[in-house]
Amino acid sequence: MQTRLSILFLCSFLSLHVLARPAPTSTNFQSIGSTLLSSLEQAGEQALSTLIKTATGIVTRNQVLTNGSSCATMTVLFARGTDEPGNVGLLTGPPLFEAIADYMNGTNQLAIQGVNYDASVSGFLAGGSTQGATTMAGLINMTLASCPDTTLMLSGYSQGAQVVHLATAQLPANTTSKISSVVLFGDPKNGTAVSGVDASKVLSICHAKDNICQGGDQIKLAHLSYGLGNNGSDVKMAAAFALGGMANKGITSMFMDKVAVGQKFLGS
Repeated sequence: MQTRLSILFLCSFLSLHVLARPAPTSTNFQSIGSTLLSSLEQAGEQALSTLIKTATGIVTRNQVLTNGSSCATMTVLFARGTDEPGNVGLLTGPPLFEAIADYMNGTNQLAIQGVNYDASVSGFLAGGSTQGATTMAGLINMTLASCPDTTLMLSGYSQGAQVVHLATAQLPANTTSKISSVVLFGDPKNGTAVSGVDASKVLSICHAKDNICQGGDQIKLAHLSYGLGNNGSDVKMAAAFALGGMANKGITSMFMDKVAVGQKFLGS
């Protein structure tokens, strides 16, 4: 079963040859995503193991660990899904960061840190990596200690969402109360509260046909399309949710206007 699941989880960072190019821009990322999803739809589940061989690229973000005393207006701690590469993966993390950066008119006010953990199938089956949770809890403490005024967002995709749940459960209330927002994609624990974080600060996005966030273990296209499907509407909604409370951070009115537009995805 673990071998089968490992193959299926690898789908979460499948890419065609177009993903071999470095640092795609916001514009071509959606084009890449459309090509990938279209190819997956055409290929079907039986061809996924073949497409795995074309997956390429490692995506890693370490700005919290490498920026020293420099503090960003907003800090995002992200836990990738099972078997995704690097420490932020491919399908959900990078599109989310691009959506946030777009709202912020660039990345100079944004620090992104991936959670370094093995993201194995066995971790998913166990309810999430405990090592990943401990690592994320440490990053939360480090961020709040060194940059107490930053807007701290936690996010996770698939097993990464499990890691967020486990990490916050390790922390005292006076720490979790300082977390500005939590956004979860395809959460296997969907419907479970995030420990110590007010429900108004939590957004969990679960596609109707995503078996994983409905308590199953089947990887279907609906579980792979949070970052690149529906013209990026999920990550735009997530970015608007996370940034909606930042009017007091000195961000430009143009930025806040863009967030207001983005919040239409939330029905506000």
